[in-house]
Amino acid sequence: MAETTLVNPGDIQFGRAKVLEGHTHTVWSVVIKDNLIISGSADYTIKIWDINTRLCIKTLEGHTNTVISVAIKDNLIISGSIDKTIKIWDINLGECIKTLAGHIFGVYSVAIKDNLIISGSRDKTIKIWDIDSGLCIKTLNGHTSSVWSVAIKDNLIISGSADYTIKIWDIDSGKCIKTLDGHTDLVMTIAIKDNLIISGSADYTIKIWDMNSWECIKTLKCHNSSIYSVAIKDNLIISGPTDKTIKIWNINSGMCIKPLDGHTDWVKSVEIKDNLIISGSDDKNIRINPITLFPNELDKFQQVINHYWLPEYLEQHLMDCFNPGKD
Repeated sequence: MAETTLVNPGDIQFGRAKVLEGHTHTVWSVVIKDNLIISGSADYTIKIWDINTRLCIKTLEGHTNTVISVAIKDNLIISGSIDKTIKIWDINLGECIKTLAGHIFGVYSVAIKDNLIISGSRDKTIKIWDIDSGLCIKTLNGHTSSVWSVAIKDNLIISGSADYTIKIWDIDSGKCIKTLDGHTDLVMTIAIKDNLIISGSADYTIKIWDMNSWECIKTLKCHNSSIYSVAIKDNLIISGPTDKTIKIWNINSGMCIKPLDGHTDWVKSVEIKDNLIISGSDDKNIRINPITLFPNELDKFQQVINHYWLPEYLEQHLMDCFNPGKD
């Protein structure tokens, strides 16, 4: 895919969306593993769904409050909850195998690196946990309000907070090595692509930060609402807002390419894998939206003629006519 050419609404086509129904309250978090979707909800449960059949194949119960964040590593699901705990679940057994306690307020975000779990909490701290022992091995202090989002890049933890800042931490030392200022309201979501940090905020903007210079290199504004979630694929940013409409952005140009409607309430989580955008919402549903990317008009035309049988000479003639600059 030619990353710089996805700039027009016609470059992206949506297929028929599939809707997964089963949660009885807000879907706060969705992640994808192979042909499975894992969702965490304000109904206190985690559900495992089969993408192909759209059926819920397991419901994991054990949290006593909203499950606001889920992450996955191999056959383990990690969940963070407003009940102040982190739980580790065996995806095959559908059972909780460890409960990690230590935060004094709700856990808003979890991430995984190797055998470490990183958690961010309303108690303003970030904790680093050992998966095997279930013990907290470091507590990182520095934010002055709730930690809404954590992400990991190599040996760095990136955190977004209700104190309007993003902080960069060294995992080994536990020290904050950089603070990024620029948002004017709480930073609700963080995603990483190569050496770029993507942050979404209640100030209605998405910011792109360069990890080499630690400068904000682009500010994207197309929503008129808070950004609860961002996800990245190639040169695309997917954003989930409180205005119900997911938006797709070109990371290079900073342009909003296309909106994606369907949810009837605030979008709390978005994820993208291969040709699927997965989203969870206050409307209690998960939507699976197939997308097709056309880097340029020639590829789009080729997709059309591939649907029809044409003699080889005629197909080549049509392609030559459509692409007159070809030698």
